[in-house]
Amino acid sequence: MKPLKQIYYVLLSVLGVMFLPYIGAWIKYNGNFPKDYFDFPALSAPDKAGFSVAAFSMAAAFFLAVVVLYAFPRVYGFKKVKFTPAKPSAKIPLPIWFWVGLVAWGVTLFVTWAKFEEPRWLLNWAYIPLFWGFTLMLDGWVYVRADRNSLLSKSPHEIIGIGAAAISGWMLFEYLNFFVDDNWFYPKGNIVPVGEYTIYAIIGSSGLMPAVFEIYNLMNTFPAFRHRYDRGPRIATSRRARNIILIGALAALFSISFFPEVMFGVLWISPLIVFTVVLEDLGIWTPLTPIKDGNWSPFLKYSLCYVIYGLLLECWNFFNATHDPSNPANITAYTPAHWVYSIPYISKFHVFEMPIVGYLGYLPFGAYCAVWWILCAFLLNIPTQFDHDEYSEVRAEPLEIQTS
Repeated sequence: MKPLKQIYYVLLSVLGVMFLPYIGAWIKYNGNFPKDYFDFPALSAPDKAGFSVAAFSMAAAFFLAVVVLYAFPRVYGFKKVKFTPAKPSAKIPLPIWFWVGLVAWGVTLFVTWAKFEEPRWLLNWAYIPLFWGFTLMLDGWVYVRADRNSLLSKSPHEIIGIGAAAISGWMLFEYLNFFVDDNWFYPKGNIVPVGEYTIYAIIGSSGLMPAVFEIYNLMNTFPAFRHRYDRGPRIATSRRARNIILIGALAALFSISFFPEVMFGVLWISPLIVFTVVLEDLGIWTPLTPIKDGNWSPFLKYSLCYVIYGLLLECWNFFNATHDPSNPANITAYTPAHWVYSIPYISKFHVFEMPIVGYLGYLPFGAYCAVWWILCAFLLNIPTQFDHDEYSEVRAEPLEIQTS
């Protein structure tokens, strides 16, 4: 297929994810949307269905199944890959950007967690030094463990590109959040003008994806984990099956505004499915491509990356606010981007602001981050080291993998 036609199909998939929910909502409301339907930031959320034991139990069972998969992959038919220990390399000092990141991250975390009301400029922009400072720290750690081979040291343009792509990649989710009646919202978003908040949100979201690729690279510096999921069940799908799945994902996006409570999870799953199927059909590698050969490592590692990062984000977010034990809705925070959740059926047993089984949403979002960057890099013709399986030479069959 000619590149121009490939671009056409990729853009069509993006437009489908964007406009199908809008068309569904337009039909539902006969073109007369509630006046606050597209308010950003959302300062509150409509009342949602209460806790459901059945829904929570099903989500918890799936949560447990995922934990077993990561901890004991052989239960699911994965074969063990043996490794010889890597030879220790010469000691490498932490690079300067690690310390710059540590200062930016540490100072911001102290100011927000101490609940200071000033300096206002830092509190308003807090998530930028927090996210990017942490990313610089991770890159410095990778630099040391990977023998001076890190994103910032070898491909600084790519980490900037990932940051730029993260803005559209996350704002797409902020947009989709409208159609599920605001699963998350920003109760202190009104402490700054709306236009000012939007600027913070757009620029701040640039830090939501680069850390994923840093965590992924860090995982790959541990040989035993790098190949842990290389030899799993082989699952291949026909083009017809993929297209049926694609149609189902698009139909679900169209339907979410009609059933926002029942289908709130679609927001996290459908974009990944749509973009992955389209890229696969165009012959463009995604983290799910190697599964047909039994290599689940890219997909499972990218998914795990955002569970790790998401847990940290939730921690940083939770402790920058004061919570009233007698009234959980009463929150005191001085950062306008502080977020809380309004999720039906499963909203119990919170870890920070998030219900514990809600962390399942971070699994597809981690893979989505990789797919979104691959998609953006393809459209912009930007070279990326993440558009293939960097360890394909050890695929599947060897019983022993030598590392040095």
